[in-house]
Amino acid sequence: MKKGIIYFCILFATTASTINVAFANRGLNEIRYALFKDPNADVMEDLTKLAKFGDRQSMLLLGNLLVQKNSMANSTDALELFKKAFAEGHGEIPALTAMARVLDNNTRLRKKQASYIKKSIQQYPLTRDPQTVTATLEVFVTYPNFINNKQAEKLIALYQSSCLAFCRPELYKAVLAEQQGNKVLALQLYEKAFFSDSRAVFRYYKLLGDKQDTLFPQYTRSLQDQVNSLPVTTVHSIASVLDTIFLTQRSLAILKARQTYEKNKHLTGLAWEQAKAQTEISRKQITEQATKDENEINFWLDNAIERNWVPAMVSKVNKMTSLPTNYTPEEALGLIERIAATQPQNAKALTVSVSMVSSWNTLNPPKSYELIQQLQQEQYPSANMLLSTLYSRGVLDEPDQHRALAILENEAKKGYPSAFYVIAGIYYQGRAICRDKAKAYAYVLLAYELGEFRASGLKKQLMNDMTKQEEQQGLSLYKQLAKEYQL
Repeated sequence: MKKGIIYFCILFATTASTINVAFANRGLNEIRYALFKDPNADVMEDLTKLAKFGDRQSMLLLGNLLVQKNSMANSTDALELFKKAFAEGHGEIPALTAMARVLDNNTRLRKKQASYIKKSIQQYPLTRDPQTVTATLEVFVTYPNFINNKQAEKLIALYQSSCLAFCRPELYKAVLAEQQGNKVLALQLYEKAFFSDSRAVFRYYKLLGDKQDTLFPQYTRSLQDQVNSLPVTTVHSIASVLDTIFLTQRSLAILKARQTYEKNKHLTGLAWEQAKAQTEISRKQITEQATKDENEINFWLDNAIERNWVPAMVSKVNKMTSLPTNYTPEEALGLIERIAATQPQNAKALTVSVSMVSSWNTLNPPKSYELIQQLQQEQYPSANMLLSTLYSRGVLDEPDQHRALAILENEAKKGYPSAFYVIAGIYYQGRAICRDKAKAYAYVLLAYELGEFRASGLKKQLMNDMTKQEEQQGLSLYKQLAKEYQL
């Protein structure tokens, strides 16, 4: 009997291996090697086949690739793959780590998945091995209430004694200090964690509270002499946070100047002349500060670019196209050429952006439209977002915000956080449309909950530019939209 069982197991393993090879053109190791050579390699079809066949490591990798596409739909699909890979604690433990990280920045998904995650950490021995320790600590980062403080201390101690490379104990210690209510210690530990985990950047900024937009730049300026000791991901994250801070501060300064002008425009004679002079002083101060801010952001971005960090190159090109008077098309195209070496689709998308800048000699509406169509055929995730920009800016003709909004709403239905953010921007400041601050506020709240960091800045602008009635209308609409979009 035993011999029969052994023979059956060997036969099944051999058959499974044969089916595995026949089922997908490439095995998992070949797929990993293809991604190592080219992070944008087309491996989805083979990975999907392997995942459907039941290969848990393939499920984990496929889920991670879906997450990179950054939409609610993809994140939801990824979570289902991670759950299957985790297999109630009997499969790939790193799948729980992946789940926790996906949920960390998405408030809505985090609430929806809370009961599953809470149950998951009861399905394996928390301290069995380094993988289980790390997975549990990652859950602690996302759901600190699920692990008591004594357990967390023990797990962190085990993590420190077993971790050999890419260790991040400071981040876990900072979360523990925050959970214990020790804000001063938590901030100190997050500062240390800048040197090991870029997630500390955003957590530190959030914990700073009401003075975050003043205190964060103060701290990062103190790090400039140590920039090369920081991970490139941290450097890029600092640039991203500073960009949002400075854009918000500049927008608020412009708003204040405009409100002052509206308040004083009824004045006459000397009083009016003095008011106009003060307006001009404010305008110059805003312009001078904008130049300083831009230089500070570029300090961090350029360091990351020097270290060949492609996401920073993408950020820099986006910055160039949004501030075309500060840069030249040649500078943007030079970076795009570097990006194309490893990320040809992203390079093509950025070429679209360059060809839509009206003040550059690269302006080419037909080329923009043609490239967008190509990207749509290639199923590039942001192709429709680019098309909405084309209509919103009026690149082909006059601005057509209604057409842009129709495209964006379809993208929002797919759960893209950036779509909610852009819709909010159109309702707040879009050209050729009846502006609606209540709608803008509703959409920006959803964008923020879905993990769009830039939404924090736009939210602050709206809070300083809305009436109480508009705010209440926005909150009511926010609840309604959340149901309509099934968030």
